[in-house]
Amino acid sequence: MAAVKQYDAYIPGLNALLRDLRGLDKDAQNELRTASTAIADRYMVPAWKSAAQGAGPWSDHIADTVKAKRDRLPAVQIGANRKKAFSGGATVNMVRYPSHAGRVRESIPAAFVATGWMRAAKPAYVGDAVAEWGQAVDRIVDTFNAGPDY
Repeated sequence: MAAVKQYDAYIPGLNALLRDLRGLDKDAQNELRTASTAIADRYMVPAWKSAAQGAGPWSDHIADTVKAKRDRLPAVQIGANRKKAFSGGATVNMVRYPSHAGRVRESIPAAFVATGWMRAAKPAYVGDAVAEWGQAVDRIVDTFNAGPDY
């Protein structure tokens, strides 16, 4: 199954900025990834763990799998494919979306009731995370434009 990407905020010009940031050297790229991971740890992980507590009987299992991803943009990964996370053999990935949306098709057991837990996370972090990420990009670009220290 292909990885699903979800974006929480639309930022005009972001794709062009990310394309331009590819021109930075490896050290600057690593610094951006490190800053993005720290931002995700500070704002996004606590917000998603808190939101996951509203996921019904699966909340603790889902919250335990929330972790920051190392990427140029602050991001989290929710879920894991550990075998038999639940007594019926289901993994957290199998219950993550149905615990939010409920039973959306016949193959999903009737035990899944829509909780909407995923909607609670975004308002808790998006403003602060985007602002701090912008500051990190400015700092890294300024350092890159200053040139090497000889």
